[in-house]
Amino acid sequence: MDRLLLISNAINVVLGRIGAAAGWLFLVAVAVIIFDVLSRKFGFQIPGMGSTRLQELEWHLHTALFSFWIGVGYIRNTHVRIDVATTNASPRTHAWLELLGCIVFAIPYTVIAIYFSADFAWISFVDNEGSESANGLPYRWIAKGFLFLGLVLLLAGVLSVLLRTIVFLFGPERLRGAAGYGAAKIAS
Repeated sequence: MDRLLLISNAINVVLGRIGAAAGWLFLVAVAVIIFDVLSRKFGFQIPGMGSTRLQELEWHLHTALFSFWIGVGYIRNTHVRIDVATTNASPRTHAWLELLGCIVFAIPYTVIAIYFSADFAWISFVDNEGSESANGLPYRWIAKGFLFLGLVLLLAGVLSVLLRTIVFLFGPERLRGAAGYGAAKIAS
């Protein structure tokens, strides 16, 4: 059980570092959006960086931000939940529901989504897919690859939470406090 907690902690550290590094993309996205708005408002353009390219760059950056943070969101327990039925439930009940949700829903969904997103990105790469607009960005496979990587990070987050939940439910008393009942704090 100690090893399960160590593996979970290692996953959390990796996800936390990826999320912290990817967080800087937020500033880049804000700068691109501001530049796009101002350039359209005041009518100035940089050659080769028209509004279409800027808008496509915006959604590429949004895709990267979402993808690199989805695993962090899961381990921090910031994802959407419907807690109406479990509002007054005990931590063990929450843990059992987390275990069931990870095994029955989250892991199968992410594995299937990873399979299809890898194919989605690969076909885009092989076809050298670009924007449908003549003024748009080339290399659309990069954004599609972000979706694949994001799903891999989500699967890592789900596995981390699953390991912690197993330790909480079946591990020795001394480890239950460190495990929590599901979501983990990111170790620094």
